[in-house]
Amino acid sequence: MSSKLSVLRVGFFLDGYTLKKVNEYYLRYHRYHSRLDFRELKGWVRDYVMRLFGREGSLVELESHYYHPYVRNYDVAESPVENGLDRLEKQLMLAGFEVHYNSPANANRMGPNMQLVEDAYLYASYHKIDVLVLLSTQGQYSTLPERLKREGVPMLLLGWNFDYERGNTTVYWRTDSCLRELSGYYVAMEEVAEKYPPKRTAERNLFMLPYNPQPPQSNIWQAYLKKIMASLDEPADYKENSHYRKTGYKKSPANSEARLA
Repeated sequence: MSSKLSVLRVGFFLDGYTLKKVNEYYLRYHRYHSRLDFRELKGWVRDYVMRLFGREGSLVELESHYYHPYVRNYDVAESPVENGLDRLEKQLMLAGFEVHYNSPANANRMGPNMQLVEDAYLYASYHKIDVLVLLSTQGQYSTLPERLKREGVPMLLLGWNFDYERGNTTVYWRTDSCLRELSGYYVAMEEVAEKYPPKRTAERNLFMLPYNPQPPQSNIWQAYLKKIMASLDEPADYKENSHYRKTGYKKSPANSEARLA
């Protein structure tokens, strides 16, 4: 890796399939009732990578990419009214993410956008990045760490483990064990999230704050939640593939943020 005086080039690759589930959990089922703030997330990644690799004070170049689980719809007859995907794309672009839609071959199923693997490898093989940060829980990306390692690029995995009650069913969401074990570094993001609740007085917020915070019973608050949830709704012609749901995960040692403190 480069010296302390040089620029640290970081590739931040965000799996949209995982992010959709994470935002759904924190907005609908977690006490925060909020979703991740992309700008704040990038800031946290920048600071954490500097500390992890002993580069405090160095200039960091963050190359940020978001990989949609959806296929882009270019139908000219589509309604001119902005939908949830359009709003999400604008938020990502304002936060400095380049947005990549899924392949048309995957139009009839929901799952990870596998173009992420090839793009990440190209950045590494052409020596465009020094470190790669992947936010995902999906085992389909488990080939990536070894490919990056051959190019001399370490990988930091940001994973999420949580469970919640949905009706009469307990939903378990876990980071794939193979992906976790193969990654050089790992952070349990559900633990990080607990350190940054959405408070206006906080020094850092990983989650978005409502413009007009109201009691949960108020009509204004309900309208706010309804609007936010609309941006998370998937198109009607997509059906989730149950193959991607992870269960029965056994926790293993992790490189958590607390160990760096």
